[in-house]
Amino acid sequence: MLVHEIIDKNIAPLKVNDSVALALTKLDLLYVTRFPVVDEGQLIGMVSLDTLIGADNEELEISALTLQDSISIPESQHLFEAARTMLVHEQFILPVVDQGQHFVGVIKKRDVLQALGDIFNLESFGSVITIEMIPYDFTLTEVIRLIETEQAKILGVAVEQPNEDNGFYRVSIKLNMEDSSNVCSTLQRYGYVVTSQVSSAVMERDLSERADELIRYLDI
Repeated sequence: MLVHEIIDKNIAPLKVNDSVALALTKLDLLYVTRFPVVDEGQLIGMVSLDTLIGADNEELEISALTLQDSISIPESQHLFEAARTMLVHEQFILPVVDQGQHFVGVIKKRDVLQALGDIFNLESFGSVITIEMIPYDFTLTEVIRLIETEQAKILGVAVEQPNEDNGFYRVSIKLNMEDSSNVCSTLQRYGYVVTSQVSSAVMERDLSERADELIRYLDI
């Protein structure tokens, strides 16, 4: 999925001749601390909440303020890169530009998460298994073959790379079946380490219990 598929064109950027007061209102309504600024349609930077608050006069135009470098994403970029950029820069709204750096819209964190859920079939009923694999022996070819011998279909795959705390690849696989015990047994028989096995029903029950706990906490 590409960025242009989830662009929101209803959120207009700030213009250089907009006032500080207008910018503050916009940032407050959108619950963000940075927002794109354009000049004749071209993205020239981002104004921060701290800069706006520090302005001497709310009637000042944004052109009188110091802007931060723009953090944007090309409309032709893949969704994964958009998610990475949002994570690295802690952005809830990310401006999208064309090849000429002209502003074409924004993508919102909520929409990115929804799109990632669609890619990985998170709403589909089934189960998720996680296996650990040694880096020098990392390949998904045999894993996929073994899973398919148990008449299971793979709905999504996510791979966590080794880090300082864990020297293995962690591969989480979404399957189209509730009971993945036969798949796990087959993988273990061929030497794979299955670290978790969770069905959609269990995941939903766990999420429901956590939500109930949070509600009870907020009611205290």
